[in-house]
Amino acid sequence: MAKARPALVTIALSAAAVLGYLSYRALIPRAPEPEAAEIPATAIIGSDADESSDEPELAETLPDFTLDSLAGGPQSIKSWPSKPLLINFWATWCGPCLREIPMLKEFQTGHSDVQVVGIAVDKRDPVVGFADRMQFNYPILIGESEGWSAAAAFGVSVYALPFTVFTAADGSVLGVHTGELHAEHLENLTAILGDLGQRKIDLAEARARLAGRM
Repeated sequence: MAKARPALVTIALSAAAVLGYLSYRALIPRAPEPEAAEIPATAIIGSDADESSDEPELAETLPDFTLDSLAGGPQSIKSWPSKPLLINFWATWCGPCLREIPMLKEFQTGHSDVQVVGIAVDKRDPVVGFADRMQFNYPILIGESEGWSAAAAFGVSVYALPFTVFTAADGSVLGVHTGELHAEHLENLTAILGDLGQRKIDLAEARARLAGRM
């Protein structure tokens, strides 16, 4: 029994040390878990971004660029003057892009006062093949690297498809939506363009509403 006592004392001291360490750790405040970064769904002119940022500003007016049309000839993005534009950047390899297209076709059918324009950031052959099956009812412009250059002309810096640029009838850029469009986005656009056309709101209010700030 006498020989067992030193071992028991050693075990007791070890247990006390472990309990002491655990109590010490429990008293130390844990650093908060970092929050996941969020990519804004909409970027607009005059955002509250840090002025020192290197991110380009969204263009205020429709830039002038020309891309190949689905028919094969060059076509300017300014081919539809005095009409609001919904300019949808997409590709045949982009699943969310393809989900948008039937809705955009339906929107174009019901809103002849707004011109939908698709810009395929893709190679010509797959776009032509897809267009034969899809039967677009709105114009398609095609350009792989030229399509990204067109995006850069708008000041779009997050190059992830799909994204859509909205302009007013006078060519003012209202905003850009990154990610897949849904019916509520188009309903919101229709209401904003209607109020803007009737001068119920000004350009700044239109941009803010499109961004979800009002």
